[in-house]
Amino acid sequence: MIRNLLLLVLFVPCLVFSQEITVSGNVKSADDVLLGVNVIEKGTQNGTTTDYDGNYSIKVNKDAVLVFSFVGYKTQEIKITGKQTINVLLEEDASQLEAVVVKGFSNVNSRARRRVESVQSLPESVIAFTSEDIEVKGISNVQTFADQIPNVNFTTSQNVGNNFITVRGISQIRNGDAPIAFVIDGVTLPDANLLNQELFDVALIEVVKGPQGALYGKNAIAGAINIVTNEPTNTFLNKIKVGYGNGNLLQAQLSSTGPLVKDKLFYRISGSYKNGDGLLNNITLNEAPDYIKDLTLRAQLKAKISPKIAATLTGQIMDTEAGGLYYAAPTNGSAKIAPDDYANLAIQGDQRGVGTLKGTYGNLKVDFNLDKMKLTSLTTYNKAERNAAGDLDFTPADVLRQDQDSNTESFNQEIRLSSTGDKDSKINWDLGVFYQNLDKLLTTGASADFGFFAPPFAPSGIQSTLAIGDFTNNYKTLAVFGFVDFKVSDKLTLSAGLRYDNDKISQDNRSEGTNPNRVDTQLQPKISIAFQATDNMLMYANYGKGYRTGGFNQGQTVRYNAAFNAETTDNYEIGIKNSYWDNRFILNLAGYYIDFTDQQLYALVLDGGAGQILIGNFNVPESRSVGFEADMRIRATNWLDILGSYGVSKSVIENGTSTVSTGANETINVSGNATPLVPQDSYSLGFESRFDISNKIAFSGNVNLKGTGQMYWHEDNAAVSPRYNILNARVNFIFDKFTLGLWGSNITDTKYITEFFDQTFSNGGSDLAWLGQPVSFGTTLTYKF
Repeated sequence: MIRNLLLLVLFVPCLVFSQEITVSGNVKSADDVLLGVNVIEKGTQNGTTTDYDGNYSIKVNKDAVLVFSFVGYKTQEIKITGKQTINVLLEEDASQLEAVVVKGFSNVNSRARRRVESVQSLPESVIAFTSEDIEVKGISNVQTFADQIPNVNFTTSQNVGNNFITVRGISQIRNGDAPIAFVIDGVTLPDANLLNQELFDVALIEVVKGPQGALYGKNAIAGAINIVTNEPTNTFLNKIKVGYGNGNLLQAQLSSTGPLVKDKLFYRISGSYKNGDGLLNNITLNEAPDYIKDLTLRAQLKAKISPKIAATLTGQIMDTEAGGLYYAAPTNGSAKIAPDDYANLAIQGDQRGVGTLKGTYGNLKVDFNLDKMKLTSLTTYNKAERNAAGDLDFTPADVLRQDQDSNTESFNQEIRLSSTGDKDSKINWDLGVFYQNLDKLLTTGASADFGFFAPPFAPSGIQSTLAIGDFTNNYKTLAVFGFVDFKVSDKLTLSAGLRYDNDKISQDNRSEGTNPNRVDTQLQPKISIAFQATDNMLMYANYGKGYRTGGFNQGQTVRYNAAFNAETTDNYEIGIKNSYWDNRFILNLAGYYIDFTDQQLYALVLDGGAGQILIGNFNVPESRSVGFEADMRIRATNWLDILGSYGVSKSVIENGTSTVSTGANETINVSGNATPLVPQDSYSLGFESRFDISNKIAFSGNVNLKGTGQMYWHEDNAAVSPRYNILNARVNFIFDKFTLGLWGSNITDTKYITEFFDQTFSNGGSDLAWLGQPVSFGTTLTYKF
């Protein structure tokens, strides 16, 4: 009898447990997948929402009824009856669609904290672009969306892959690490060269400001750019997009997805091609120096191995060739020029510069869905090879040439355990461990025609190799991290995160014959508090520690030492997020204060005597940045949205010195000067419209004015560029399966520069500038089937 009772006690819990199953599937409309559909177990508070690909997963009783609801569509109730896969097609509800009511902005979900949460509920400054935003705005790379975010400035120069991004006064330095984590599908890419790659087949882009090291690791000192691509689906979907623009620009994109084995194995392939002659002019060669040829291909396989195990394999290749090293020099007979003296600046080098970037990327993601937890393994390999070859004197004479390789190769392994509680869970958490092995090679060479330096001071037509700088820095990183959200009450949420990084840094310096090494360690805590003051207002405050790794330069020069220190920051932020007028008026405000220790700055020395191009980084002991930003959206009518943002960033070197490259190499005190490469303010003002022209034709349009404030180019603050404004626009005409788009960038043909080298800080032959892109325009045609 006792034995039977014992068996019953053991059997009943198993029987009860077996009543629950995990149901997953996809929800779409007649046109596309649907994001944010509510999926609720009828009669309970158990629920979830569909993700960016229309997918959902929910654990329910095997006899439950699922309720699928979404604004503008008819609600459906489906009895499970033991099924583990349920795909749903929602029909439009004409009674809702025809109502003459101005609807508010749809809720935008974020993955900034590696789980799906509303942007308006996050105690962070987050700007998100959905797939609809991406299409309406014509977003194709980081540049095209950074223009619409306050206190974010993105530019390119020199050659393909040479990118500069500044966030809240924290700037990127040449041949250094970006101040933000660049994350694609949960994987942080280690190479700043890949930051401005072509973005295509993308579901979501979000920019999270403030240190994100607790979740994304080292170098996320100013924030993270989180990109979510479209996943393989269980239904067949295809899209082709072609375009043409001035400068003989040809563009094409494609994507195709569907099941290889229904409900089990899915594929997605996508690609982007671009070929253009360029828009600028080299007055010596009488040709455009800014041509581009780019091909990027991506393939994904997703397998549902079991109801609890899924795996996604992603591979991507990139092959880009573009014009490079076409700096503009003064044409007024002087070596010096003001950064805004556009009438006396011209590209005049005698060499057609060429830049190439070849990238290979592979990732295996495996998810194990456990009881109220998910275990994720991310294994990543990345290789990027960048080369630039061309002029060095930037004059019509063939005096000096240069050649540079900047390559990276990395292997990452991350294992992460996360809670998967429902939206009413009191506690959500993440724990993980991360390993990275990263090699960064930099080889810089120069050559000269010595006929110019000895009688009769005429070209010999022979280029002789000068000294070559050649070294590789290796970073081996081991990190552990954790993050937790605790919902104290319906109104109060506390969050805390901590990451510990151990970086073993070594150098193989083939130029100097040295092999220095060291170990850097850093704790990165983060604490935040969020208070839901009303249903429409969130108030928050947070503190975070930022960390950007140091390293070794090629050697010691008058401007920098052989090594540079890690950069750390203490970041303080307060903010308020408001949603009013039935979500038709959204206003988010944030203020921040950042204390820097050992802020990293870039230095260039052109050593004519030794024939070397010497580039390196150095530190200033103390800096600070203080700023404010506002982001506003107003839905004036069902067909007109008004978008605006404004940011102020005052970044100052509080204690530091620098050394000029010319003359006696004077050391100057730069304390109290503005940090270079930081716009003093920025703004964006835009109008968007969407409406039906007829039953068969719809219209969408976007006009955006971007303003970039005054910028100092060097730490002495002598060279400064004034404010400039860029006007961009795009309109789309949407038919049943076709979309015709017309676009224009820098419509007013504003003159501006994106980089400036003062001769005082380079020891070059003259001041140099990188010219911004002139007016461009074109058309696109998209077909979905």
